[in-house]
Amino acid sequence: MTWKHDLQLRDLEDGRSIEIACRRCGQTYYRQVRELRDLGVLSYLDEVEARLACKRRGCRGGVRISLMDSSETDGFVGGLP
Repeated sequence: MTWKHDLQLRDLEDGRSIEIACRRCGQTYYRQVRELRDLGVLSYLDEVEARLACKRRGCRGGVRISLMDSSETDGFVGGLP
């Protein structure tokens, strides 16, 4: 079992971005949780991953999904003594 098996699409906030990357051609695109809910996909993330296919013309390969983190990152500010 992975984290995708434990987390449902309805557990995520609507504006959260999900990265979708094709395992065959490498095409990467982003969808928001709201868009996936509008498609009628209401299940665990591993099931969502299994149901989605690459949107690149002629590919239709399997995809890998990952959640995008919306927090800001800062560079190292401290110094050595």
